[in-house]
Amino acid sequence: MAMCECACSMSSRNSSVHVLRLFFFLTGALLFLSSVARPQSQSPDRGSSARARKNTNTSSVEGKKAFESICATCHGLDGRGGERGPDIARRQEVRRRTDSQLLEILQKGRPAAGMPAFAALGAVELQRIRAYVRTLEGIGPASALPGDPERGKSLFFGKAGCSRCHMMNGAGGFLGADLSNYGASQPPAEIRNAIFNINCDPDPRSRTVVVTLRNGEVLTGLARNEDNFSLQMQSLDGSFHLLNKSDILHQEAQPATPMPSGYDALLSPAELDDLVKYLVHEAERIEPHP
Repeated sequence: MAMCECACSMSSRNSSVHVLRLFFFLTGALLFLSSVARPQSQSPDRGSSARARKNTNTSSVEGKKAFESICATCHGLDGRGGERGPDIARRQEVRRRTDSQLLEILQKGRPAAGMPAFAALGAVELQRIRAYVRTLEGIGPASALPGDPERGKSLFFGKAGCSRCHMMNGAGGFLGADLSNYGASQPPAEIRNAIFNINCDPDPRSRTVVVTLRNGEVLTGLARNEDNFSLQMQSLDGSFHLLNKSDILHQEAQPATPMPSGYDALLSPAELDDLVKYLVHEAERIEPHP
């Protein structure tokens, strides 16, 4: 009898152990399955940032597609004009307009200029096109360009030596172009490229000319005006010379402009940012057309 009771007791304990094991096994399985089925959580910041980036990229892509299918036929894929439409990427008249003014032009068109209205595209699509036009201009995110305009001003009139030839808001030299409005007509990327690659396919009118006169004098500068009988030349010191062709023994155009090269060695990347920022900042100070 005692042995029977002991066996029953052991059987009962074994059953309890099996029940507990089965309980823990099922609980663990349920927890595992629920963790797999539940999507991985993201922090609100990371999730919202990812969605914002996705929305921005999508809007940019859609704006590019819309521009290429609707606007590029007249204005060119790069917005710099075609046979039937003007340059809308570099023209100051366009770059100075506010976003609301550009949207109004897209909505109502310019019938007198041959541009139809696109209000039927809807506000969202027109906003995308407007934003893409700004990217072609180098505006929009470029308003947050790196660099400090005050440091750029010091470079312009100092270390970089720009003011020796170029004028900015009434101050500087006369040999080069007036750069007061330059930042309004060129995207920041092209300003950088112009600084680094000034002698890459330069405008023939900006090439250096070396003139040897019959009296042995040699003048170096820019040819401002020229006809069959005379040459109006500005030498590198800023002086103007009106020369008769009969007094010129030899005249030769150089492949390069008077602007020095090597700014990549002269200026650090941060200083270049400052200089570009200054040129853009000065142009932005001009009030936009109403």
